[in-house]
Amino acid sequence: MAQWIVDYLPTWNIIRISGIAAYLLLFTGVFLGIAQGMPIAKGKPKAAMFKWHTRTTWLAFGLGLVHALTLYIDHYSPFTWSELLLPFTASVHPIGSGLGTLSLYGLVIVLLSTDLRNKLGRKWWFMFHMLSYPVFIGLLFHGMVTGSDSGNVLMRLMYVFTGLSVLGITVLRGMLRERKGPEITIGPSRVQPKSAAEQKWAEVYRLAGAGRQEHLK
Repeated sequence: MAQWIVDYLPTWNIIRISGIAAYLLLFTGVFLGIAQGMPIAKGKPKAAMFKWHTRTTWLAFGLGLVHALTLYIDHYSPFTWSELLLPFTASVHPIGSGLGTLSLYGLVIVLLSTDLRNKLGRKWWFMFHMLSYPVFIGLLFHGMVTGSDSGNVLMRLMYVFTGLSVLGITVLRGMLRERKGPEITIGPSRVQPKSAAEQKWAEVYRLAGAGRQEHLK
């Protein structure tokens, strides 16, 4: 029964649809993640972007698993487990398939690091989270190289648009941060903060001065 279902499943359509949908969802997640980190993103819009950034990234991962598992049961050109799990070992499009495998592993690291953010600390979380960029680029080239419909004009426009969009919003975020500018102090500060002892004696002198003025009156 199970074999009959596999034989009559439209596996090729599932592979292409799940692959394209996973890529578009990842693009949405990466784009929203960059956008919600901009200085101008605040309040409810920032919270909404973060929520959908998380949701679309997890959905991309789920569809990526569907894409990979369907490749295994595909009756036209099935992949072995080793071809799916070991990068660059596939007999068909080894480079493109390897990039897809590495990107899926990278996405797992990004998602796990987000869940473990409090334990990892901001520094390590940020380092792992930056894998989102190579993951996105890897899936972009994976789709362009292995996709049977990558020669279609609309598909090419989709890859160009999504790639330039991520590049553009990354540059814009960097420019906005640079325009805000860091706080820079050159040389020692001329106004040194008073110590607790100095503040205490200053208060005593002030009270003594006030008492002397009252006595003169």
